[in-house]
Amino acid sequence: MDLHVRWHKPIALKEIRPGSDTPLIYDIDLDRIPEAPGAYIFIRKYGENQYPLYIGKAKNLKTRVKQHLDSVKLMRKIQKEANGSRAVAFAEFIPKPGQNADNCISYIERALIRHFLSEGHNLLNISGTHIAKHTLTSEKIVGHLLPHKILFE
Repeated sequence: MDLHVRWHKPIALKEIRPGSDTPLIYDIDLDRIPEAPGAYIFIRKYGENQYPLYIGKAKNLKTRVKQHLDSVKLMRKIQKEANGSRAVAFAEFIPKPGQNADNCISYIERALIRHFLSEGHNLLNISGTHIAKHTLTSEKIVGHLLPHKILFE
């Protein structure tokens, strides 16, 4: 299956100051997020580097990101990760004829999670807790066929 997405420029999360009337931790300009199916990544930016914190899928990106912003538990976990600013990156699913958006966005989410886990990133995807990951370490490596260490869920 060949899946296609269009990534948008990440949007910075603005931290809401303590003592405000809202229990929310972050605010964002939701009007910049489309009401389309796709995938999103809450990220931490530190210097020139970006690190994934949470990866998700949505039938409606705008609605789903708003639901996450309303989740104090998840936002606290994102807030407590290492130093850096926070943002959300998102991609609209661009379907080809005959592709079912619900099935395809599940594949996209799974592919993104597996990709970032394989690179060694620690994701908050299971109820706001880190995904359990396992390690496969190879003692002898044949050329560049396999890395010394492979991380997986």
